[in-house]
Amino acid sequence: MITGWTKNTQVAEDIFQETWFKVIEHRKNFDPRKKFSTWIFQIALNLCRDNWRREKRWQMGNDEDRIFSISDAQTPEQRFLEKERSERFQEALSKLSDVEREVFMLRHFGGMSFQEISEMLKININTALSRMHQAVSRLKKFLGDAQ
Repeated sequence: MITGWTKNTQVAEDIFQETWFKVIEHRKNFDPRKKFSTWIFQIALNLCRDNWRREKRWQMGNDEDRIFSISDAQTPEQRFLEKERSERFQEALSKLSDVEREVFMLRHFGGMSFQEISEMLKININTALSRMHQAVSRLKKFLGDAQ
């Protein structure tokens, strides 16, 4: 999931390690009444945000760093079409605002509920739902325009 946020394998590996260092360092701050996975995601997301601020832009990584990898399709034509779809989706995803992209990725790639997302991002659940709706609408528009 971190690779999806950073679009760079090396940066993602660094953030992954730093996330676990912070988990160990701040383990006494964990509230056992809450989900452990949400706490870890929050730490990782904050580190990604710090990275985004340093870079001042959302990076587009190499093909190997894409969120979607090209599967072992049967024919070269199928592999080409799948790669093309993945690239179009990556481009559309990069056009979303940071807040839309965060909610979309936490929901679809992190498998989090909207309640978990709202708690993690410290936003109202309706705001999370609204951002998701905006993200999906904009993705449909961007992908529709690219056809």
